[in-house]
Amino acid sequence: MVTSDLGACEWFVWDLRRSGLIDRGPLDQIVGEFLKRNPRAEAPALAEYLVEQGTLTVFQAERILNGKSQGLVLGPYVLLDAIGSGSMGQVYKASSKNDNQLYAVKVLPRRSMWNVRLARRQVRSFGNFAHPAVVPFVDVGTAGGLHYLSWPLVEGNTLEAIVQHQGKLPANQAVLYAVQVAQGLTVAQQNNLFHGLLKPSNIMIGSDNQARILDFGIGSLLVENEGESLVDTMSTANTLTSGLDCASPESIMEPTNRTPTGDQYSLGCVLYFCLTGRVPFPEGSAVEKMMAHQTKEPVPVRELSPEVPEGLATVLKRLMAKTPEGRFNGCDELVEALQPFLGDPNLVPGGVPAGLNARPSGSRPAMQALPGRSSGNMPGLPPRSNSGSRLQTPGSKVGTPAPAPGLSSRSNPGTPAPAPNVRTPQPPRSGANIPNRASFQLPAVEGTPAGSKPKLPAAPGRSTPNLPTRAATNANPAPAKGAPAKPAPAPPLDDDEPAWADEAPERRTFGTVGLVAAALLLMVAVYFGATLLMK
Repeated sequence: MVTSDLGACEWFVWDLRRSGLIDRGPLDQIVGEFLKRNPRAEAPALAEYLVEQGTLTVFQAERILNGKSQGLVLGPYVLLDAIGSGSMGQVYKASSKNDNQLYAVKVLPRRSMWNVRLARRQVRSFGNFAHPAVVPFVDVGTAGGLHYLSWPLVEGNTLEAIVQHQGKLPANQAVLYAVQVAQGLTVAQQNNLFHGLLKPSNIMIGSDNQARILDFGIGSLLVENEGESLVDTMSTANTLTSGLDCASPESIMEPTNRTPTGDQYSLGCVLYFCLTGRVPFPEGSAVEKMMAHQTKEPVPVRELSPEVPEGLATVLKRLMAKTPEGRFNGCDELVEALQPFLGDPNLVPGGVPAGLNARPSGSRPAMQALPGRSSGNMPGLPPRSNSGSRLQTPGSKVGTPAPAPGLSSRSNPGTPAPAPNVRTPQPPRSGANIPNRASFQLPAVEGTPAGSKPKLPAAPGRSTPNLPTRAATNANPAPAKGAPAKPAPAPPLDDDEPAWADEAPERRTFGTVGLVAAALLLMVAVYFGATLLMK
């Protein structure tokens, strides 16, 4: 079709061609048929016709009419509609050219291709397992100057919308959703994944009453090292602010400190929201809420909802402990603690999904077998090769291999704990516990008087980091503990002499006397010289 035949629709057709939504051949045929019947038609009429024919969606037609034809096709994804806007960017409903399935696509400002590679590590991790409560992070890419992230599209209502519409939920219904989320977190944590941004708006309840966790993978992107994060600083700040009502105290102190135990605290805030109809700290500024999460206790749940069982209130209080050590050992232990309050599945509003295994009280949660793994007890986490994902469990420190979250063997009271794993030395990060001088086993500092307090031994269970000590910088380093002493070229020191002593002070004393003597000799010489000259 020649340009002159398009009439007033010329600009619209050109923008439609540039968008990549429709191949040129079928587009020219459809537009030609329309203009034959409506030769004086304007662009809005043509757009309406294309929508009626199913060629365009209303969202696509409006974008092109407003001159925003770019960015409607991102890689294999064709954007169909706008779902909503979040702190990190706009979320769209999209179809994939690869499999014709629907996806939720989140669009971010572009930064660098290296960052996209970091995000793809997360995508590969989600390919190792499947769980009804986990909406996996499946793709990341760059197109048209934009980054995009994608997840399979799920339908339903968020917990936030349900509670805002219905008010607080019955205890058994709230427990059902908490159990489903905890089971999904258990399987994810087994694969060295955490959520990091759990909140009521990130939990979708489907028509089958199954809870599904949205935005999995975003939390991992937020903890990447500065300069490597896929998410820009402003988006990160907005995301942290939007999740403040359910943020763990440790993540507030250090935004990159997002761990499985932090997910427990956030899940506790979500459960509190379901049982009471309000977040734990609903009032105050952002700073006041941050301080409240760290120092204050929320109004007891039974004061706001007296029908909540006392035992459930106790579980909730432990979930929302201020320190990670005060929470559950893992989400599987949390499922066990919540199970008795689920009650009769037939009495839960909306019913219980068929995939949820309603087990008797006290039994361990049965998780589905993962591809390539035998069923039974879930194995522990493999050693981490990805330093970008910091997975910590209560009490663990930087450089300690993390045990399987929620799967550590819990012994009866009085049973000795198993021997700790050997630590792998790693460079300390900001906020980590830096070893003190005693842990390096350094000799006494030069000038330490005799009889002073001897050096402290290294803390039990800690290995000496592979860092150069002060002795390593000397020409004659002190022999390592337990190693045979090597002969030194310098004269041996007395037993009571400090290890760092040398003869420098004596040399400095002799040099001072020499200077004084030279000055006196010079004065005598000047005196005699002057006397001879006068004679």
